[in-house]
Amino acid sequence: MARNASWRVWLGACALLACAGVARADGCKLTRYGTLPVEMVGERATTRIKVNGTDARFILDTGASFNFMSRATAQTLGLRPYPAPFGLRMGGIGGSADVQVAKIRDFGVLGTELHDVLFLVGGSDIGEGLLGANLLDLADLEVDLAQGKATLFRPDGCSKSALAYWATGRDYNVADLHPAGSSDRRSYVDVVINGKKLRALLDSGATATMLGRRAAERVGIDLNGPAVKEGRRIGGIGRKLYQSWIVPIESFSVGTETIQHSQMLVVDDDIGGGATDMLLGVDFMLAHHMYIANSQGKLYFTYNGGRVFALDTASIGANEDAAAGAEDGAPKTAADYALRGQARLARGELANARADLDAALRLAPDNPGNHLIRARILVADQHADAALADLDAALRLDPKNLEALLLRAQLRHDRKDTAGVAADIAAARQLAPPGSMQSYSVASFYIATDQPAAALPLLNDWIRAHGADAALGNALNERCWALALANQSLDDALRDCRKAIRRDGERPPYLDSLGLVYLRMGNDAEAIKAYRQALAQAPRAAWSHYGLGLAESRSGQVDAGKAELAAARAIDKTIDARAAKFGLVAPAASSAQTPVAGQPSG
Repeated sequence: MARNASWRVWLGACALLACAGVARADGCKLTRYGTLPVEMVGERATTRIKVNGTDARFILDTGASFNFMSRATAQTLGLRPYPAPFGLRMGGIGGSADVQVAKIRDFGVLGTELHDVLFLVGGSDIGEGLLGANLLDLADLEVDLAQGKATLFRPDGCSKSALAYWATGRDYNVADLHPAGSSDRRSYVDVVINGKKLRALLDSGATATMLGRRAAERVGIDLNGPAVKEGRRIGGIGRKLYQSWIVPIESFSVGTETIQHSQMLVVDDDIGGGATDMLLGVDFMLAHHMYIANSQGKLYFTYNGGRVFALDTASIGANEDAAAGAEDGAPKTAADYALRGQARLARGELANARADLDAALRLAPDNPGNHLIRARILVADQHADAALADLDAALRLDPKNLEALLLRAQLRHDRKDTAGVAADIAAARQLAPPGSMQSYSVASFYIATDQPAAALPLLNDWIRAHGADAALGNALNERCWALALANQSLDDALRDCRKAIRRDGERPPYLDSLGLVYLRMGNDAEAIKAYRQALAQAPRAAWSHYGLGLAESRSGQVDAGKAELAAARAIDKTIDARAAKFGLVAPAASSAQTPVAGQPSG
């Protein structure tokens, strides 16, 4: 039912948008339904839309079978989800999730307003809603992320034509598409890694191209090999986080293109429950100009130059001149330059990205968004002073720019500008919707600036809105830590820490928080146990050394305690002063009037 409604909405939109522009390839006619401006925000391909008249930024996700948003996003947008058909779930990295359905009465996209557009609601929160393949792959889709655009086309008389219309006089690549089925419009292609064929999903919502572990092992990748590096924990729609590895790939082929000697991510998961072996993520799409010819069952693409896979760090910035020369067309407006600059930033081409934003700001010097984009580029290029100047300019022009406030707060925190951070997070708190990812960021700043009590209401809101989120363990740990620092509700803090550990395992930050709770409770034996477990995994954690030193000193292990306190001070020279703010005073610094270190206050 939901899919049919979505089809009716978009077919109506197509009638309104037809003949917006025409391109030609070998005599066939390609009619543009409309072009979405695509902003690369970090590793996310996003576009601006309107939800019931409210501006919003959504992610383009060809890897999602249906439009999707988290419960927190639905709450922020004022939507009221209702029960989904019985048994309906969404799956992806991290497992599957129960969902509800939300209906957007007025949905502004592609220069028109659609009505009663349906979204599935649930799963983990990445901060924005997702436009899925049920909309993006309704027609033929051109994806030109390097130039900041995605265009829907209606082909006419093109069944036997090559549709890489921009590649006149140039080589192009082609691959067969393998649709998932009549109720799923996502596109799959065959790829060959190290000589063995795999199935890959075109997934603009994946922040990096990645292989599932079983697929990696099938193509002969040894995750214990000497060239393999441990990566970060990976999450997606489900509630779980999985370990990842960065692995060398001898050869990778898709269609008529072959890439030699690259690096790729492997995740310890069956991607989508085994529906695909790998995801061709936004990094691959940024490196190519693509035409997804759903009308033909073909994928046409050309190479833009530069790195293809995000984890191929050796090539970052090494091919900027080639990348610039290979790109199609030239920007004409400030918006065009800004879109291309964000794409270049996402690819690590910092010099090219900076040049584009300089050009954008010459054309539109009073655009606060472009000052923010250039600040991000400058941060990536380690020019903090210049980045702060751009953020100051952005906020003079738009004092309620939440993203600029949070980024400036981070830079000011790095500089130990306490007053500046306090001003920015106070302003950000007023703007961040309750339960949002931005409010979580504000809470983290309060904790980082030794104001744990101020963080607690924000964390409470976030946890209530994210009961099945992949990041829930981190949030529970933050609340446990904040309660322990503030010496409040220690039984609640203990429950949070234990729940986080049950969800995600004995991670060092969780054990460190647990140690502090036990220290506050006066349970030195359990505090010592937790801190030692934390330090076995993270031996340079100053707070863990300090807490262990306090617990050992208080339990009569004076020499061992002194050694741990000395280790903490060697790592962080400010640790005594910071700990003392919370009544955690080392024996050498205590006096007759000082409470016993770590004991609950009356």
